[in-house]
Order: sequence, then C-alpha cells, then structure tokens
Amino acid sequence: MDSPSHPPSSLPPLSLEDMQQQMLQLQHQLSQLMSLIPTPPSPPSPLSKAASTTPSSILSTPLLKVAAPDTFDGTSSKAEAFISQLLLYFHGRKVKDDTDKVILALSYMKGGTAGPWAQLKVKEYTQNSVSSWNLFLEEFRQVFGDSNPSGTARYKMNQLRQGNLTADEFVARFRELKQDTLYNDAALVEKFQQGLNSSLVDRIYTLPQMPSNLEEWFAWAIKLDRQWREREANKRLFTSSSRSLAPSSRPSPSTSKPSAPSLFSTASSSAPVRQPDVVPIEVDSGWKTVRPMVCWKCRKPGHKAH
Repeated sequence: MDSPSHPPSSLPPLSLEDMQQQMLQLQHQLSQLMSLIPTPPSPPSPLSKAASTTPSSILSTPLLKVAAPDTFDGTSSKAEAFISQLLLYFHGRKVKDDTDKVILALSYMKGGTAGPWAQLKVKEYTQNSVSSWNLFLEEFRQVFGDSNPSGTARYKMNQLRQGNLTADEFVARFRELKQDTLYNDAALVEKFQQGLNSSLVDRIYTLPQMPSNLEEWFAWAIKLDRQWREREANKRLFTSSSRSLAPSSRPSPSTSKPSAPSLFSTASSSAPVRQPDVVPIEVDSGWKTVRPMVCWKCRKPGHKAH
C-alpha cells in the first residue's frame, strides 16, 4: 500500500525573527496609507455656531444692566441730571452711534416743554439727517439748561444749612454745588463753616491743629459728628437699660407681706367705704350732736317704754 503523498510546499518555513520583521514592515506600510487618507471635518458644536453668528465685540464686552434714564419734562434743574443718566446708559449698553444716541434721548423726553420740542426734532430729522450728538447736546442745553449755573450754585450754597442733617449728608450736598460756584478753596471753607452747625464748628476749633483745606474740614466734620451721634446713642441705651434693671416700687403679690400703713398713705389708696342710702332726718337743728335714746322709765339707753 502506497503511503499518502503530501503536497509540496511553495514557501520555505519562516523563523520567528523573520515573521516579526514582516509584521513591522506591514505596520509601517499601513501607517503610510492612513496618512494619505483625508480626515472628514468634525460637526460644529452649538457653542461654535453661536460664536460664529455672534459679533466678537459683543462676546468681548458684554452688556451691562444699566437703569434707564428718567423721563425728562423740561425742568431746567433736572437737565444736567438727565444728560448724566443718558451718558451712563449709553456706556452700559454700548451705544456708540450718534444717531442712536439722539433717538434714545428724544424717546425719554415727554410732557412739559420737552415733549413738544422732541416732536419738532423728530419732524426735523425725518426731513434731514440726524445731527451729531455734540450738536444735539448744545441745542439741548440752550433750550433747557441753566443760563447762569455758577450764580444758581452760589445762591443754593448760601441757603444750604446742616440743621438736622448728618455731616455726611451735608458734605454730600456741599460737594454737588462747589464745582459750579467757581469759588477757590478759601472761599469754600468759609461757606462750609457758615452752613455747618455752630456746635460742630466749635469742636473743630478746639483741635490741637486746625484743618488747612476744605477736604480736611470735610473729614473732621464727619468724624466728630459720627462720634457725637454714637455717644448719644450709647447714652440713650444705657438710660433705658438702667431703668429696666431698677427694682420696682410695687412688690409682686406672691412675695408681698402685709405691712403697717405708711404715714404718707392717702385715703384714695384705701378701699372706698359705702355710705348708707338712708340719711336720718335731723329733728332739732339746734342740737350739735345726736343724743342716744334713753328709756324714761328705767333711764337705760337702747329702748323706750310705751
């Protein structure tokens, strides 16, 4: 019987080292092929979409929550405050265009003399282009502003008095006026002394070293006024606490004992005595006293024989 024949092998047997070298060569070729294949773009995330549609200026400078300006009715004393509120609103909301500034200012002008003036400006701007913001401010101040701001500030400063105000409140009001008065520092110090309470001025004059300028006067007035108010509050607190801790003049019913009547006790403190409803008729008005009833037979009081 013939033995089974085996097919002849076409490749010689490989050693372990040859197999490892071939695997390294295949991995190197695979990495080269992968580098030639282009990578597909990744889908954009929602944040990247929002960033692409949002201007970079808004992302870098977020809008602030600024209060809207108050409605202006044309009162001259409120004109500068209205302008300050507008400028603060423009800065917080990042409004930089002059046309937008003018339109926003006109939208807050209602009632009084400001409403009709704003309507005329709207009609004017519909026919012509909107003027610049600086030109609008100049026209606004000519119509609604104070023609003599320094004189008005000096008059208000002459009328300003501390009175019941704290030193902090008085200094705050004085600061609002001092810039427009155009006074120098020495004149402002004199006006500050005139408006400050005389008792507080006397305390400042007792200092070892007097204040040399207006800011030092502000600082010392505020400091001494706070100290005085704190001392007065502590005195009231001590008085109220001492009254609450003082022993009561009336003893409690549980611990009180009957005591002898005082020499200074009045009749009103004792219980009222009820008077009889029947008053005896005085028979003989000439008698000074009422005589007791005496029996005429046995001559003993208390009864009478018939």
